[in-house]
Amino acid sequence: MSQLQQRNLPVRTGFALFVAGNALAFAGLGLAAFGLAHGGYVAFVIGLMGAGEVLILGSILFLGDDGYQRLEARTSLILRRAADTKTIEVTRGRHRFGIALLVVHVLGYFLVWASGIIAYTRATLDDPLPTIGGLTFEQQGPAFVWAVVVCELLFATAIYVLGPTWWERFESLFRYDDTSGTREEAAAKQPSGLRYRLGLVVFVVGNLLAASGLILPALGLARGNAVGLIAVLMAAGEIVSLASIFLLGKEGFKELKHRLFSALKRTPPGGRVSAIRHRVAITFLVLYLVAQVAAVMLPIAAHYGSTGHGAFPEVLGLDHDEQLRWFVGLLVTAEVLFFAGVYTFGADWWGRFRDLFEWEGHA
Repeated sequence: MSQLQQRNLPVRTGFALFVAGNALAFAGLGLAAFGLAHGGYVAFVIGLMGAGEVLILGSILFLGDDGYQRLEARTSLILRRAADTKTIEVTRGRHRFGIALLVVHVLGYFLVWASGIIAYTRATLDDPLPTIGGLTFEQQGPAFVWAVVVCELLFATAIYVLGPTWWERFESLFRYDDTSGTREEAAAKQPSGLRYRLGLVVFVVGNLLAASGLILPALGLARGNAVGLIAVLMAAGEIVSLASIFLLGKEGFKELKHRLFSALKRTPPGGRVSAIRHRVAITFLVLYLVAQVAAVMLPIAAHYGSTGHGAFPEVLGLDHDEQLRWFVGLLVTAEVLFFAGVYTFGADWWGRFRDLFEWEGHA
């Protein structure tokens, strides 16, 4: 393989993932449009669109800035218009609009997920198909599917609005940079007062929510309606904790680490994150994603595969009570992997994550 082909391989892989992701997302949208957004089809349709989003995010890791430019050029050729993205600057307003779309996308998915989980965990032998938010069992499936469709459209619009620099920043989150330690030492400074204090508050709240979700199963409350509460606490803890990373950034992480180690009367480790540690952190996040997808699909497949007669279907040979235990186990596993991943990445990664939300003109 020539050097040119080797350089083009990541971009080609990115294009393949991008096409496959959009194909899955449009397949889910098509099935919903043809009326297959009910019963056992709910899990299949949502699964297609969710898998499509994961593949599109994966394509960004390979495409980056250069791939975005090529993709824009090809799209412009198909649409028969001039491709001039290299001369167009992403304005502050456009960047804010893209971030707002991403935030609404995440909150929308959280609402759909939480509603589906609550419906699943509230089901009993006496009331196997409970109403949620005034929606009957027959109405819930289509409502959730079309809510996911809206979330997917918001996601697709957001990543195009944010532009090529954002794609490059997203890719850098998963790329090891052996110069990060040098930059970290050169750019060392105290975190800003108000933003840092707000970040600390959000950090504490997020971790308390996640810890509460982990403690409840240990107290033997992983059954019935309590499972829905556990799931919502864990999901909310993750979202709030990610928000704290945006506020704290690299300097905030270093200050937070210093305070935590000082409270334990220990000296925090110094130096940059090694390549092995970076790979371990990525492995944690990949395993987290696998566990989270399994946890999401299990209740959706179970609850909306139910029949109008109220029978609880088995999933992988598990009855309803066993499904709840496995669901909680997957959530706990995913939660531990999530926090292990984001803390293993270290200060520089927190800084790069914060950069995702900063306008490049300001930077």
